[in-house]
Amino acid sequence: MLFFVVVFTMNNYRFTKARSSMENAAQVIEKLKTRFRVGTDTELATRLLISRSTVANWRNRDSVPERYRSIAHGQINWAAYSQPYGEMSDVERAAMRIAIMRLVRDFAEVATDYRAFMVRSPEAAMSWQSYWARACKDLHDAMSLRDSESADHCADLLAYNEAFASK
Repeated sequence: MLFFVVVFTMNNYRFTKARSSMENAAQVIEKLKTRFRVGTDTELATRLLISRSTVANWRNRDSVPERYRSIAHGQINWAAYSQPYGEMSDVERAAMRIAIMRLVRDFAEVATDYRAFMVRSPEAAMSWQSYWARACKDLHDAMSLRDSESADHCADLLAYNEAFASK
């Protein structure tokens, strides 16, 4: 069974033929592994910044969340970067805090100077996705370096180092 999906881009709409709704979780997981060039569920979980048990649950339930299905099929999905806070993983939530801290640091004058607001606010808004993606990567690297599963602890250490290391 095929269906059509409306894909929203910045200034226009386009219709794309979506994948079969009969595609099972194992197929999606294999496509994700191919996309990220990994061989195991553990490596895939690491690349997606989720726990290994999450991938196992997808297999057991034969269900993969739509944002990961979109990633498997190479679709740009803005919803993947704007999930409700409660639906994000611990790593995504912790990385969001780091990204907000960095965004505020780099664009602080936007809030205090009207001229800066008019000139730099579009740049700040467009930077959000790259700030968040970078924070996810930095947090994942910090967790790997410390062999830690606590995203919050590693995010606190990153924030502390960035705020006070240069002083």
